[in-house]
Amino acid sequence: MATFINSLGLEEEIVLESLEQIQELIGGYFEQINVEGGLIMVNEDGIAKNLPLNDKASVLAKQTIRGNVIFATHEEVAS
Repeated sequence: MATFINSLGLEEEIVLESLEQIQELIGGYFEQINVEGGLIMVNEDGIAKNLPLNDKASVLAKQTIRGNVIFATHEEVAS
């Protein structure tokens, strides 16, 4: 199962079902960032939209991440 991590750091296990579902949770178009153990999907306009800092995602990505994210393994994304 993938993990949805909102900008407050709250986590929820989810099943990836569709592109539309991902865009709804992320809040728009997204990009993928490779991290240890998989990847995170982040809003590609998070900085421009001045979304709130996501501390948990920033630690995972080893860079500043803003807004909601989804963490998933490469296998989950490929299926």
